[in-house]
Amino acid sequence: MARLVVLLAVTALLMSGCVRVHGENAVVPALTPEEAAEVLARYADIGNEANPVYDAELNREIDTGPLGEINQAGHRARHAVHPEGNPNYRPLDFTDVRFAIPRQAGWPKFFLADAESGRAGDDNRWLLVFTRNSIEEEWRASYLAVVPPGDTPEPLLDGDGWAEAVPVTGEAGRLSGAYADFLAGASTGNAGEAGNIVFAEGRHTSGEVERREQEGTRPEFVVQYGDLAAEAAAHAPVGLRTTDGGALVFFASHHHEKKTWAEGETPVVDEYVEALMEGTPDRSVTSERLSIQAAAVPDGGGPVRVLARIAMTVTARGE
Repeated sequence: MARLVVLLAVTALLMSGCVRVHGENAVVPALTPEEAAEVLARYADIGNEANPVYDAELNREIDTGPLGEINQAGHRARHAVHPEGNPNYRPLDFTDVRFAIPRQAGWPKFFLADAESGRAGDDNRWLLVFTRNSIEEEWRASYLAVVPPGDTPEPLLDGDGWAEAVPVTGEAGRLSGAYADFLAGASTGNAGEAGNIVFAEGRHTSGEVERREQEGTRPEFVVQYGDLAAEAAAHAPVGLRTTDGGALVFFASHHHEKKTWAEGETPVVDEYVEALMEGTPDRSVTSERLSIQAAAVPDGGGPVRVLARIAMTVTARGE
């Protein structure tokens, strides 16, 4: 692997209060830059073994939280459709890596890796949030955002080179619910704003609303949507203060989609959704999609830019 360029940054706690670790409340770095480089190298090594054969169980060794749920469902579906695997898989070989390593007390702990994937033709930055819940656990990735170069807000560093986390009890902690409300508002004409959080136009905001509207014009079926905040502890958001005074925030959300076909129509089901489906799709298919987003939250309450989104059907039911 090419020589890593390491940027060490530390962040404050995401939540108020301290959790005792081995009898201490010390606020210390989650790990060293050298250890973070080893974690990322392990991620690439195991990923390059699991991904081309769609091995969901092996993926559990490197992914957790919402990213783990998405990738493991994806592996199960793809393995069912392509049991021969993916002969065209392009291995990961991370380069130009920068680490943001929090100084934290208690658990869970996390850090951010910002790197190029090393894949030919892919100039995007991969932003991977790694986390673990105890000293006995391995580090696993819980969030991933693939962002064009230059589109990622820069972390704010203090005089010692440390970064600052944003509290999840503030606006960052409300993004999941606000995003779900934003998309749910598409059916009522109120999709421009969710509470006092406004989302900027873009592929993952107004573009998703337009996609749903176009889907609703098809005569062979009707679509019902249900959008929910991600409230599980494993889906907790992560945020870092940026140089513009705002924040870079990773968050998850849930999206249900029910398609009901007209009388006499035969349901047409995506092969990957069908691989995850329980029941028989006589008239309808309900898909539960989990999505993860990276967002730039400006200082002062301006429009939130959703920089990247990854969504995957994790369960489906036919009726």
